[in-house]
Amino acid sequence: MGWVLNATEAINDESQYPTIITICVVLSVVSIAIVGTRLWIRFKARGLASDDWMSALSVAFALIYSILCIVQTRYGLGLPIKDRPAASLIPYTRVNFAGRPIYQIGISFFKIALLISYLRLLKGTDQKTYRYVVFGTILLVFLGHLGCALSLIFACNPVDKSWNPLKAGTCLAAGPSFTAYAVVTIVSDIVVAILPLPVLLKLNIQTSKKVGLIGIFLLGLFTTVCSILRYTQIDRISHGDGNSTMLVLWGTIEFNVGNMVSSLPFLAPVFMRKAKEYRTKNSYNNGSSHQNSRGGPKGEHFKLSDVTTSQDHDNDKGVIPGGKSSSEENILQNSGIMKSITYSVRVDEDRKQPRRRNDSFEENV
Repeated sequence: MGWVLNATEAINDESQYPTIITICVVLSVVSIAIVGTRLWIRFKARGLASDDWMSALSVAFALIYSILCIVQTRYGLGLPIKDRPAASLIPYTRVNFAGRPIYQIGISFFKIALLISYLRLLKGTDQKTYRYVVFGTILLVFLGHLGCALSLIFACNPVDKSWNPLKAGTCLAAGPSFTAYAVVTIVSDIVVAILPLPVLLKLNIQTSKKVGLIGIFLLGLFTTVCSILRYTQIDRISHGDGNSTMLVLWGTIEFNVGNMVSSLPFLAPVFMRKAKEYRTKNSYNNGSSHQNSRGGPKGEHFKLSDVTTSQDHDNDKGVIPGGKSSSEENILQNSGIMKSITYSVRVDEDRKQPRRRNDSFEENV
């Protein structure tokens, strides 16, 4: 038996279910990993805030939506309407109906999470008007998507015709209703993406960092592209072969990418700091190895201390009069070194004694 229930082998081979399953699984794993990392970092640092909870809720809804999309492939998603097994019509319609409000409500959560993070940028400032604008946008985004979800739930009269298409009744025309849903999604995507720009442009930070931060927030416009591409599939569903594969895939991509983008502003500074610490540590280790290879006998232990101590104390440690250590004299004699590190060296002859030290470096570039 093939993957598609109640279908022949030829129909099963025609289905695009492998593509749908692959994209749903890969994006879900990556999205959960990125949002999970963000939540872990935030929890360890200062505990979870309201925007973190919204991100967690959004990724949970995205996972449910992806699962429902995979389940639909068992009943005919990935095939034109004419090729879908008639015996799977009712179960397919029910699962499809369940996924629609989950998608509409869920995509509002990562937008609200971003908007709440904008409020954090304004914390402690006098930007009261801007804060009111953000609060109003949060309310409008949620109500807009909630309205779309309710419209999908009550699209038919009687209501159960939505998941029982064989029942007599009427439903909203797919073309106009889906156009209205797309307009709400696209407009809210654009507003959420550009709303923080006035604040970001006024930040008193390096231009390169400011540009990078603005670029991260503008990545949210990619979800707008996904919404537009998703909307282009409405005509195929209404007037074409009815294959809703790309409609579902663009929705899945939009949902998961939105979750990733909403977490990047929190992860980017952490990764940049870690990279900087790694480069600094690597540079220090390389410098220490080079000094050990030119210094005392193998196996000797060294203690580093501040060179600002008294002259007599420095002489006891082997510091050359004039404020320079013997190690620094060796470095300065090497014309190939562009950076000198001033420090004193004292041989620790007793390895068993505790070695408490104050690592203090004075770097001259």
